[in-house]
Amino acid sequence: MIGDYKWGLKTKGNLNLMAKIYFAYEAIKVKQNSKNAKATTFAYNENDFTIPNSSLINQTIEFLKDTQQEFLINHCIRTYLFGNIIGQNEFIKFDKEIFTIASLMHDFGLVRSHQFKHSNCNCFAIEGAIATGLFLENQNVAKDKIKIIQDAISLHLNIKISTDMPEAYLLNKGAAVDVIGQNLKIFNPDFLTKAIEKYPRLNFKTEIHQLMKRQCRERPQSRISFLYKNGFPSLIKEADFDE
Repeated sequence: MIGDYKWGLKTKGNLNLMAKIYFAYEAIKVKQNSKNAKATTFAYNENDFTIPNSSLINQTIEFLKDTQQEFLINHCIRTYLFGNIIGQNEFIKFDKEIFTIASLMHDFGLVRSHQFKHSNCNCFAIEGAIATGLFLENQNVAKDKIKIIQDAISLHLNIKISTDMPEAYLLNKGAAVDVIGQNLKIFNPDFLTKAIEKYPRLNFKTEIHQLMKRQCRERPQSRISFLYKNGFPSLIKEADFDE
């Protein structure tokens, strides 16, 4: 599958012509479907602002605090919050711990001290999946769980993901809400206000844009470079957030 972990290892994360055509086709379909989407507001409760509690999740959070900037950690947590609400309201069955870990680690390939570490990798999502796998192996996580998490991280840059891969689907959706404001209107305004108050954006638009631009310079055949050449910077800038 284009974008999954196996694909990333095989292609180094480079998009060939057919993959670019596929991406463009998916983008057109998503844009058409969004025009026909019915207006709705997703329900939430106060528990939805809390990250699930487990030993593995706590270890992951501590690991991120030692390696990752706060603006990026907050983005990853908000990605979980948005994806979790989508999952509940769309009645999707998913593993909360797996989804939480995938959300927390999905941008690890952008961490300054850990990016561009793999010479055979030309995509930050694939690089993040590799690093996440190594981290989880050290925590003695089962291989089947690691595979689901690595696929979710690898796939989060795709335009569209099937609900047959629920954790990957929700990660993709949650990240898109926070980065480009996709489907932002389905969230209760009070939920959005509280989520940002608890996990501030901290100049997120500017910070993420700078990280992405470097990826585009260094990895011109990657998915993010293709997205940037086709309007992604404007989507970040125009997202309905203050910054």
